[in-house]
Amino acid sequence: MSVKPMKDNKLLLYGLGLLLVVMVYFAYANSFHSPFHFDDEHTIVTNSFIRDIHNIPLFFKDATTFSSLPANQAWRPGVTTLDAIDCWIGGVGIPMPYAYHVHIFIDYLILGFFIYLFVLKIYDIALKNPLNPYIALLATAVYMLHTGNAETINYIISRSDSESTLMILISLCVFTYYKQYRKFQLYLIPMFIGFMIKEPSVMIAPLAFLFVFFFEENMSLKQVFDFKKDLKILMLVLPALALALFLFVYSQSQTPKSWTSGGTDRVSYMITELFVMVHYVDNFFFPFNLSADTDWGLVNSIFDDRAIMGFCFIVFTLYLAYKASINPQSRPIAYGILWFYLALVPTSSVVPFSEVLNDHRVFFPYIGLAMAVVWALFLVYKKYEVTITKSSWMRTAILVFIGVFLCAHVYGVRQRCHIWSSDDLLWKDVTEKSPRNGRGLMNYGLVLMGRGDYPGALEYYNKAKQEWPYYSYIYVNLGVLYSATHDPVESEKNFKYALQLNPNNPNCYFYYAIMLKDNKRIAEAKEQVAKGLALSPHHPDLVNFLTDLNTNPAYVASEQERAALMKKKLDDMAAAAKQANTPEAYLNLSLEYYNNGQYLECAHAAEESVRLKPDYDLAYNNICTAYNMLKDWDKAIAAGQKAIVINPNNIQAKNNLQVSLDGKKAAGK
Repeated sequence: MSVKPMKDNKLLLYGLGLLLVVMVYFAYANSFHSPFHFDDEHTIVTNSFIRDIHNIPLFFKDATTFSSLPANQAWRPGVTTLDAIDCWIGGVGIPMPYAYHVHIFIDYLILGFFIYLFVLKIYDIALKNPLNPYIALLATAVYMLHTGNAETINYIISRSDSESTLMILISLCVFTYYKQYRKFQLYLIPMFIGFMIKEPSVMIAPLAFLFVFFFEENMSLKQVFDFKKDLKILMLVLPALALALFLFVYSQSQTPKSWTSGGTDRVSYMITELFVMVHYVDNFFFPFNLSADTDWGLVNSIFDDRAIMGFCFIVFTLYLAYKASINPQSRPIAYGILWFYLALVPTSSVVPFSEVLNDHRVFFPYIGLAMAVVWALFLVYKKYEVTITKSSWMRTAILVFIGVFLCAHVYGVRQRCHIWSSDDLLWKDVTEKSPRNGRGLMNYGLVLMGRGDYPGALEYYNKAKQEWPYYSYIYVNLGVLYSATHDPVESEKNFKYALQLNPNNPNCYFYYAIMLKDNKRIAEAKEQVAKGLALSPHHPDLVNFLTDLNTNPAYVASEQERAALMKKKLDDMAAAAKQANTPEAYLNLSLEYYNNGQYLECAHAAEESVRLKPDYDLAYNNICTAYNMLKDWDKAIAAGQKAIVINPNNIQAKNNLQVSLDGKKAAGK
């Protein structure tokens, strides 16, 4: 298989690039209308700050704007800014998933362009070959169409991974392509922006170090202890290291004390990650068991078989990197392997998270594996190039294999996009692939409860409780379920236990307050709302609910308060009707007066409606009804008769007129 130099084949290369874009679009075409899921709820849906684009400067000063849940309020102003922009683009004042998905997809395509540039640079340094542009495009295609990436692209708040990765690639392209401008440190600009989106952007420093180490200083891992050269390279990337340290310290100072990573056992977490890395590599080659929420637990002993297997696997792959680094032509393999491990450092090392693994965490690391694997296969091809070029069937077989492989991943992406297209499909998939995940079981129970299948929901909640007996959200949803099935005693019991497990969850206070309101315990409901707002002052559900409790006359505690609120409500409606000066506005006002027992005011408001619309039978009907209540039978009869003349089919007016006639007759006796 031989080709002419790239300059003679630009049209072919551009055509293949366009084909890749079309394939990526087709792969993700069924994802643009997928709803918000999981952490999207508290970072986007119930995050009132992103609904006003003018709040963007506040995001950089106040990390509580990131989420409506205190435990999740991290300093990531770049993500919140992107979310606010997409909310604004949606055009309806509330977050609309479509705008988010389109933006994320466009940036994903841009990421592919920079991956191509960076990989091509590395391949060209390792081995000058006219096929390099096509091999770099193949590596880009393997990554862009990889089924595993669907977990990140579909999960909207995971734009923190995709957008920060975009900044990393832009930074590395600036660093590698514009060597003459390094003294101006221009590559630090996208690094700075990327950190605002997510912390892994700091890995630009070690990745830039390794690039210089392998591809500019022409060193192998045999020379890793050449401290003189190491120091030279270190000084080159020192500004990136200094910026990374500054940003990390600053972000920690801006992060509220309420934030938590979710994990507690640092040692067990680190041991577990040894085998988690094996899972990630396995998913790169065989992405058949992707799950939106896995059910892996901690490995507590270094002597556990999984820990030993993971340790041996890591040592083996690092040995491969060591061997590959010796030959300049195979150094992209070494660089790709080390990229994979460096990219996992933020999530698979010393900081324990509540989930030991997430399939969306490998979005950044998989670039390294794609780079390494494709180049390794290309070197195998080069070894047998003479034989292959002489055999037309071998050339055809290679091209067919590449096509089938990429199309298989397109199918895999579409399947995962379909799974992410609804809560029903997503959480059902989680319960099947991660049956011991209490959160997944609970969320599928939530789907069933939304359908009105309360027995089914209860079954899944109980399964979730069995797996995760101390997960407060399970008891919150049990409280909601028992309230919906009219069992306030059991409902309150579950709400109280949820708060005992996690008193810092504002959502629990919200749903507990709803249950109390439904059972006419208004004062207690207000107390729970106040507690929730103390934790999350801008939580839109709590804010709106408190407003309703304080302004709706049906929910106030005393008759005096109720009367005052009703008077204010009617006065406001009267002012609004006067300003609008429409028959409909006065008709609605008359109805409110009637419901409040103010029958004379009801009649007068309806008369204003008739003044504006003389043939308004509904208004005459209201006048008739009001005068019936006042026992002014003559006025009632006159209004009722006019209503029937205007609309003989007005059954309500006929009934009210009969009441008037019967009333006058009885009064005459």
